[in-house]
Amino acid sequence: MRRRAAAILALALTAWLPAAAARAALFGAGGLDPAFCRQPQVRQTVVYIDDTLMIDGQTDWAHRLDTKLRATLAPGERVTVVRLSPGGGAGQAGSGQSSELWSGCWPAYSAAEQARFAAQTYLFEQNPLAGVADQQKYFLHDFGAALTQVYLAAKRPADSVRTTAADAPAKQIIRALASDEGRFAASQVTIRAIIYSDMAENSDLGTVFRHGAAATSEHAAAQSSEHAAAASLEHAAPPSGLGQRLGTYLRGGVFYAFGVGSDISDDPGLPETARGFWRAAFGSLAAALAGMGADLNVPNILPVVARRYPVTLSLDGQTLDGRIALLADQDGTLVDSWLGISRLGIAMLEGSIRCTAGRPGCRLEATTSVGIATSAASEQVSLSGPERGPLSGRLGVRAATGLSFPLQAAAP
Repeated sequence: MRRRAAAILALALTAWLPAAAARAALFGAGGLDPAFCRQPQVRQTVVYIDDTLMIDGQTDWAHRLDTKLRATLAPGERVTVVRLSPGGGAGQAGSGQSSELWSGCWPAYSAAEQARFAAQTYLFEQNPLAGVADQQKYFLHDFGAALTQVYLAAKRPADSVRTTAADAPAKQIIRALASDEGRFAASQVTIRAIIYSDMAENSDLGTVFRHGAAATSEHAAAQSSEHAAAASLEHAAPPSGLGQRLGTYLRGGVFYAFGVGSDISDDPGLPETARGFWRAAFGSLAAALAGMGADLNVPNILPVVARRYPVTLSLDGQTLDGRIALLADQDGTLVDSWLGISRLGIAMLEGSIRCTAGRPGCRLEATTSVGIATSAASEQVSLSGPERGPLSGRLGVRAATGLSFPLQAAAP
């Protein structure tokens, strides 16, 4: 039965290889062409799969990932599959780790490249556009094979995965993500991180559970009752200073998580509690929480342009540095965009940026997901200036006197 289930998943995830692509291998190298990775990239996507959430016979999460990536990948966008292994408490062997399984670039061309290829005449070679469909099937085949690898290696019966908030096992999701820090430090573009996990952090770094039982039973037994009570209160609070504590930052990462609360049977409010916990956790790691819940809520917006600016905010006589990263579709609608100010925090941006050659240049109008300069639930960001910068404007609450502050963006 296990072999049959594995075969069904592999078939479902790799059913895109056509006979034409198989025949093409007779005349040259088959498989995904790495040349697509040489295109200019505006973003990369990393898919993290929590191996503690692999349930025998449940593979709908893989199909949701496949559907979402087909709709939202930009031409040449690099996609990487990483296995997260967060099981176990701090100090336990093998806990809080990650391992990369596969990486490839989405086979597609920009509208300009498609027009250029279509205008040319091909006598002794094939039009590059003719092979895109087969290349996308190769990509999806390899992507599906990586997901299958995690599933087969880690799947367990459903009754061994489901648990209650009171009996939730120790879980090191923060350390597992932090172990992949090098990817964020090296990236020159925004990283969209999609995580399939219950996001049930339960460790010495903090817990999403209200009771605050972050330690393993062995760890708790080693503590005095007074020490354990103090630790419980500490862990129940949203984490702060994680970057300094771990010496790790996920700079510029934009995180989406789905599957939250799927294995906790007695706490329907967990997704909302977890959202507040992880917003603080990612903020302390210089990353932003874009979406979190049971479903995969990634906007179906295809970025075609990326702009990054160093910024300075004048606040109460201080000048604070920061960065703003703007990704937009062909109409200027923002996606996976953020503003971060040192010592204040980071927030996602919704809105638009529209640029024209010459005057008036670029104009950004956006709303933050959380307050940065104030305690308001959200703030407005307005910037305008030449297309190549600098831009000037304000950040804050427009309707409130004294709660809007000068914001400057240098040339990108």
